[in-house]
Amino acid sequence: MLAKMSRILKSYRRNEKGAIAVEFALIAIPCMLLIFGVIEAGRIIWTMNTVQYVIEETSRYASINSDFSTEEYATYAEEKIVSLAISSTPLQVSSSSYTKYGITFVEIQGEYKITPIISTLFLGGLGTIDFRAVANEPVVN
Repeated sequence: MLAKMSRILKSYRRNEKGAIAVEFALIAIPCMLLIFGVIEAGRIIWTMNTVQYVIEETSRYASINSDFSTEEYATYAEEKIVSLAISSTPLQVSSSSYTKYGITFVEIQGEYKITPIISTLFLGGLGTIDFRAVANEPVVN
């Protein structure tokens, strides 16, 4: 009985079928998390750069059209951001003007809430990333 048990155990030690599947299972999850994390970080940085670009474009628009209202600047920014394939829903735009050294400037501020896609994998979620962009331009008379 003991000899038979010994033979069975030796056969299991020599048998390496499925070893690659086990190794893959151990390595696959961290590799996938790393890949998706890099993709998500790139998407968030791309969104932040796009929001900054849109606020700068809106500031240039406001420097030429300084008599418009904040709502018109917000509409312009929403049209720009949608044309770049990003949702305009979380975008909040505000404007103000000030004078420095006898030159009137218009300041456009934008706030955007980025929700990571990967946060849907977690039960509590990861929340949102609040991003704020500001651009100033001198008013063209």
